[in-house]
Amino acid sequence: MKIKTFFILSFLFLVKTSMFGQAKDYDSPNPIINSDNTVTFKFSAPNAEEVIIKGSFLEKTFKIRTKAGTFGKTQKAKMTKQGNVWTYTTAPLESEIYTYYYVVDDVDKTDPKNKNLVRDVDKYLNYFIIKGGIADNYITQNVPHGKISKVWYPSTMNDMPKRRMTVYTPAEYDKNPNKQYPVLYLLHGSGGDENSWEEAGRAAQILDNMIAQGKAVPMVVVMPNGIVNLAAAPGADPNNPDVKASAMNPGSMMGKFESTFVTDIVSYVETNYRVVKDKSHRAIAGLSLGGLHTIHISANNPDMFDYVGLFSAQTTNTMNDNKISTLSSLAEGVDGLVSQIPFLSGSKAEKKIQKFTGQFSDGNLEIYGKIDEKLKKQFSANPKLYYIAVGTDDFVKKLNDDFRAKLDASGYKYFYNETDGGHSWENWRKYLVDILPRLFNNQ
Repeated sequence: MKIKTFFILSFLFLVKTSMFGQAKDYDSPNPIINSDNTVTFKFSAPNAEEVIIKGSFLEKTFKIRTKAGTFGKTQKAKMTKQGNVWTYTTAPLESEIYTYYYVVDDVDKTDPKNKNLVRDVDKYLNYFIIKGGIADNYITQNVPHGKISKVWYPSTMNDMPKRRMTVYTPAEYDKNPNKQYPVLYLLHGSGGDENSWEEAGRAAQILDNMIAQGKAVPMVVVMPNGIVNLAAAPGADPNNPDVKASAMNPGSMMGKFESTFVTDIVSYVETNYRVVKDKSHRAIAGLSLGGLHTIHISANNPDMFDYVGLFSAQTTNTMNDNKISTLSSLAEGVDGLVSQIPFLSGSKAEKKIQKFTGQFSDGNLEIYGKIDEKLKKQFSANPKLYYIAVGTDDFVKKLNDDFRAKLDASGYKYFYNETDGGHSWENWRKYLVDILPRLFNNQ
């Protein structure tokens, strides 16, 4: 059995490209979307003492407003028992994709009557869609559909010979073999991976619908995995088949992903896809951690991207020139000390030390250095769009305000989109819908 599993994983690892259709939305008997856009949930648990529902349709409770942003916990609602069935009906809801799950006597449960599931970091959530507004962009409509590919590409990062990314090609791509397309590199946040924008972000549906409506130009969209210690999403990495997703990824804020982005990802895309290889046909955008990556990838490559998008961006990872110099010197000193202690050679302790200092000693922290000089060079090259979007209740709002103040002080032009809401897919999907018509529209 182990041998069989090994060969299966080896085969999957060596397959360069796998084709997938778009995620399917099922017609589920639960929940019930009523004519007034209230939603009724029913959950059978005859022996339960208490059933609670938690979901994105409920207001956050315990809101705490700070200078850094607004923090709070997802509201919960107690369900009412009627016979063997627990029920709850919402207030009327606006058009959106909503996620939820149940807590049955303190145990989290998904809805067995709803096949619509999405993973957010390490948790699976059911979802439902209220149509008639913004969510119409997110549903699979009767329009030509693009293709989703899961692509393994050669990697120079962290001794990983291959890493995986998701690539969207528009519906017309295969029908026009001589046409070249602009490309958008779309980056996820901490706890995400190459599946995040396709699944939770509904990127394929948004692109299909907006391209069909003439609101966005046909483009290739590349959604890479920005978590540096994983080659692919949980369950798809043959080197780490049992790994679970985590929202804590400090190693992905050490410059390794940014420093290999152009040489690994852009080079592969421009070799294997029919994309236009110039600045005016390249865009890059990212949410949260992906926003941090976007800032520094674009700033370190000022002649690469004419369109830059920051969605709820983590605009700083606390790295500055002094800290970079200190950490690099510390790492070199520790490495030198270890080499002088014979009994550490080849030990577990040495491996742990190397793992720690390796985050700082490979020179990638320089990606974050001299940011003012890099921004000056980037904006002197006149990018066509520098887009910043954030919600009023987002906990990174203060970081974005500070970053905008830096841009304002130097007179750099950018487009600012401030919305309600917080650090959530509800906002990030809207930002993608908003930015797409602004990309490549003068080509």
